[in-house]
Amino acid sequence: MKQSPTVLIVDDVPENLRVLKEVMDALDCQISVANSGERALELLDRTQPCLILLDVMMGGIDGFETCRRIRCHPHHKDVPIIFVT
Repeated sequence: MKQSPTVLIVDDVPENLRVLKEVMDALDCQISVANSGERALELLDRTQPCLILLDVMMGGIDGFETCRRIRCHPHHKDVPIIFVT
């Protein structure tokens, strides 16, 4: 049985996470959620998302720095990232 693709949603505002998750739930995909850039990088050690929805403005490391770190990782450097702001 083929596994559904995974989408990683990264945002530090709970309401934004809820709305994005609700939109993505309508698709046939698994959802992983991170409330910070640091948490997103931790999740990438255990998941292989086909898409990342990434907030730009976050506490801790922001979306731009999170993106730079993802692009440095050989297994995730080609995953599409959409900035959500």
